[in-house]
Amino acid sequence: MNPFSLLVKPVGGTCNLNCDYCFYKEHRGGKMSVETMDQLFSSYAALPFPAKAIALQGGEPLLAWDTGIFQRLAAFPVDKSLQTNATLVTEEIAETLKRDNWLVGASLDGPLELNRLRGDSYEAIVAGIRRLEQADVAYNLLSVVSQANVRHPREVYRFLRDNFQTNFLQFIECTGPRDEIDGESWGDFLIGVFDEWIKEDARKVSIRLFDSIVSQMVLGRPTQCSFDRTCRQYLVIEHDGSVYPCDFHVREDLRLGNIHTHTFRELVDSPLYARFAAAKTENLPKACRDCPYLSFCNGDCPRNHGLLCAGWKRFFAHALPQFEELVQDL
Repeated sequence: MNPFSLLVKPVGGTCNLNCDYCFYKEHRGGKMSVETMDQLFSSYAALPFPAKAIALQGGEPLLAWDTGIFQRLAAFPVDKSLQTNATLVTEEIAETLKRDNWLVGASLDGPLELNRLRGDSYEAIVAGIRRLEQADVAYNLLSVVSQANVRHPREVYRFLRDNFQTNFLQFIECTGPRDEIDGESWGDFLIGVFDEWIKEDARKVSIRLFDSIVSQMVLGRPTQCSFDRTCRQYLVIEHDGSVYPCDFHVREDLRLGNIHTHTFRELVDSPLYARFAAAKTENLPKACRDCPYLSFCNGDCPRNHGLLCAGWKRFFAHALPQFEELVQDL
């Protein structure tokens, strides 16, 4: 069995912010039961590969703090990560995350005026991040690139770099349900961030997309799933134990089964999972197959339907020569 990770939704789509641009907000909510937790973690820990990873996402997974899921998961030998809007992080939570060796992703789209799509949450987010810093929790910052901040790449990058105690950043594109960006804007944003980063920060600041490109150049394999040739890197576990191939495709027609009724072997060997994984490459249009940058983006994430293609091309044309110089220096 090939290794795979788990993306667990302990409260489904439930969130205390409910941002309008969130792609997951319409999914049903509910808290994962103790029985589902124990079945999930014990069966995954027993799988015959050494490197295992579980990420808690949502919605807002810290809404499940009172269920005991964080404490239960701490007892299993897996890498543990959490994606949170950070507004619910207390001193107690931060100290527990540090003690149990969690990696935390905190969501922040930029300075106050560029974070407006997250409502009036800016001060609460920053306060939560400061508590993570005070407890010395390993964390990174994730920014959703939307209509609110896409025209300000340098300002966003400098703000995140200069105001927080982390050198790990991630930018993900908003392609709906609201405030989505187009390809040209995405390309401009990436070029703006890259030009700031390549000046002095290439060896100091980790940007997930840029790390993935370097990995492709050096090792021949991306670290970002949207750039891989197939969609088969992880499984999504909803709060009721239902299993799906991707959190952008949590749909009834793609439901692989449930951990209470199916083994992980049955789930990963599912013909439905195989068809979903292969569809990315099999359904590439001719324009993608003929593109000189196909070996890097591999058609991008299928959820984008080629909407960002023009931006990717502009970014790759601009940045790849400098990436090649960087790789040679490394």
